[in-house]
Formats: sequence, C-alpha cells, structure tokens
Amino acid sequence: MKRIEIDDELYQYIASRTQSIGETASDILRRLLRLPQSPQPFVLVQEHMINELKELVKTPSRTTSKKDDFNAEKTVAKLEDILNSEHFMNENKNVVRFIMLLAALYRSNPTAFAKATEKVRGNERIYFSQSEEEILATGSGVKAKQIPDSPFWVITNNNTARKGLILKGVMESMQVPAKLIERIQALFV
Repeated sequence: MKRIEIDDELYQYIASRTQSIGETASDILRRLLRLPQSPQPFVLVQEHMINELKELVKTPSRTTSKKDDFNAEKTVAKLEDILNSEHFMNENKNVVRFIMLLAALYRSNPTAFAKATEKVRGNERIYFSQSEEEILATGSGVKAKQIPDSPFWVITNNNTARKGLILKGVMESMQVPAKLIERIQALFV
C-alpha cells in the first residue's frame, strides 16, 4: 500500500463523506471516484477526476432556490416538532426514535428523502428499500420495519451509533443544517 500526502482541506472533505464506521479513506475515494470496490490491476485515475474532486472541496455543492429553502425550513420544522414532542422525549427505545425521525424526514420532503435513501447504504447491506424482502435478503438476522406513512422500509437491527450515521447521511443529503444534524446524532451514541 502506498502513502500520499494531502492538504487539510482535502482530508476534511474526504472525512466528511464517511458513510459507515470503519470506512477507509481508500473506500471513500473509490466511492467518490466511482471506481470498483476492490483494487483492480492497472486502474488509472484520470487527472480530470482528481481536479473534479478538488473543485468539489472549493465550491459549495449548489446554490439553493426559494423552493429548496422552503423545503429545508419545512424539514427543520418537522424535526423540531418530533424532537420537542412528549412522545419522543419519553421514548426510551432508540429504534422507535430512529423511525420517528425518519418518518418526519419523509413527510417533510418525500422526493429528497427518496434520493437520500439511494445514497445511504452499507458496504454489504442496504439500509432502505420499498420492499421488506429486499432488506431481509442482505443477510441473516436482518430486521426491517416500515417507516410510517411512507412506502419505505429501513433496517433496524444496527447498533445505536450506526442508526445515528444512517440518520446523518439522510439528513446531510436533505441539506438539514449541520447543528441540527449534530444535535440529533448526539442522541444516537
């Protein structure tokens, strides 16, 4: 294995794209550069792909429209409603809290939620599907529950920290403000 030096800004970018605990920098770069998961002999990374990655670090991901701002505000409001609800505060099961938050995210913006679920996956398991069977087929002992008021199912037998990472990935994709993501993720440690 070769070692390379990268600047702090690029390192932060790569680290911010972590989708699962234990994911290596090589795994993250392979995913971002759309390379095969396992090293292939003679794989060439074209210079323009590296420059593209550097540009992603320098520029904001996109400009927001008034509709995007409205959807983001709606998502924040739904999450705040759940977080401040007596039911959520009195709930002691993390899996129930996890599903309550996912339901709020779905209800706030079903289209953005659907896109987010396509991006948030494990190395071997899928976390979301519109079919319980598809999730159950990814391993023995896998459990799934339907997200209320949605066509989506979610894997539920991950540890608490993984549930937090799953929520973080969905919220980041839906452009939830970082402070709210941190607040919610702190509930799943």
